Order: sequence, then structure tokens, then C-alpha cells
Amino acid sequence: MAHPATRLLPRPGLTSSWSSLTPSTLLTRTAASSNPLTHCRPFLSSLLNQTSTPQELTAQRTLPYNHRQLYDLIADIDAYSTFLPYCKTSRVTQWTPHPDADGRRWPTQADLTAGWGGIEDTYTSRVFCIPGSGIVEAISGDEGCTEIPASVLAQHKLQDSGPPPSQGREGENKDAVFKSLITRWTITPAADATRPDRFQSDWSDVRLSIKFRFANPLYGAVSAAVADKVAPVMVDAFVAQARRILGEPGR
Repeated sequence: MAHPATRLLPRPGLTSSWSSLTPSTLLTRTAASSNPLTHCRPFLSSLLNQTSTPQELTAQRTLPYNHRQLYDLIADIDAYSTFLPYCKTSRVTQWTPHPDADGRRWPTQADLTAGWGGIEDTYTSRVFCIPGSGIVEAISGDEGCTEIPASVLAQHKLQDSGPPPSQGREGENKDAVFKSLITRWTITPAADATRPDRFQSDWSDVRLSIKFRFANPLYGAVSAAVADKVAPVMVDAFVAQARRILGEPGR
């Protein structure tokens, strides 16, 4: 048996009111209503104006290669975008003004585009290469300074004066993803590199530390699903690069 179609009739006195509504008046009235969702706006506004807590991601591997060879690979910042995930572009823009005792010049500044979880940023990094300690460190953002002792920096004719004025608190980039991003690779001879069961081969410890603070905690929420995988994936990519450039160990 067919049922008659149901008709919704306007309540008396409301016909003219509903017929006069437009999208703009709907938005105006919704904003002015007592809808509980409107009470979330102050909370969201305050959240958008907050910054996230500092975080650190780490990963470590021991590889059957000489530490000097591995150091040369990780100091080649221009090549980062060709083998490191989460790094879209990499270009060294400044080098040490004078060669070191081995005739090498090292990067001191680079432009990088990096990020994860669908969030990325382009920034200028201060770079510190300390070959004797196996450190390659890149620092960017409105905050953050190197933890390399000043005395060690001085030995390599380096110093860290902090973020440039254009990235300081008064001139900070409101659209920046990271308040600070400090990436440090450390490559040193493995403590047990000459154990007999390792055939007296050179072995090295490779450590990666990524310290960062998002400019907005919402970025952290969006990228949380992949954050813990970032450092291990980057180290694995470096291992693959070492095999491509240096060959399979023992061959």
C-alpha cells in the first residue's frame, strides 16, 4: 500500500523569516547563536597561538665502513635531496672561507626544504662541520643554538651567533612550520671495530638526532603518525647511499 508523500509545512509566523535567509545571513545568525560549537572558537584560537613542546627523534646504526668515508658522505649536503627522505631540496650557499689542514672547505650555510607527515618548510640553516668529532649539524628556525662547545668551534674557526635578525623574535616568520629544527649526524669509529670476529674491518657508529619544536601544536598532531619513523628511515637511506657509493663491504 502506497503511503502519501509527507509534506513539511512551515510553522506559522516563520515563512517570511526562512524565505529571506541567504548564506551570509545564515553564517551571521549561526555565529551569533548559542550553538555549543561557537564556544570552541576561543579554545581553537588560543591553540593556534601556542607553540609545541620540544621533541627529539633519534636513530643509530653500526656500519662496516671507515668513519672518514661515511663522514664525507654525510657532509655532502648538496646531495641530501637525492637520497634522504623528507628532504625535498638541498643547496649549500656558504663555505668555510679557508681550507683546513687537509685542504678541505666545509659548508657553513644551506637552504633546505624538509618536513614529514604532509608538512614541510623551506629555511636557511646554519651548518657546523667538525670532522675531528664526526659531527655535521644543521640549525634553523627562530630559536636554537648549537650545543657544540665554543672552544671546539673556535678550533675550526667557527662560531654560532644564533638566528639571523630576520629570523629573530621581532621578525619571526608567522608562516613557519618549525620554531627550531636541529639535525645532527655523528659518525665515529665503533668501539669494537677491530674485534676478531669482524675480520679487522673498519666499523663505524652512525647516530642521528633531530631536535625540533613546531611553531604550532596542530602540526604535531597532523604529523604524529609518522614522526617516530623519521629518524630510522633517514638512517636507513644513508646506509643505502653508503652501499651505492662505497660498495658492498668486503668486496
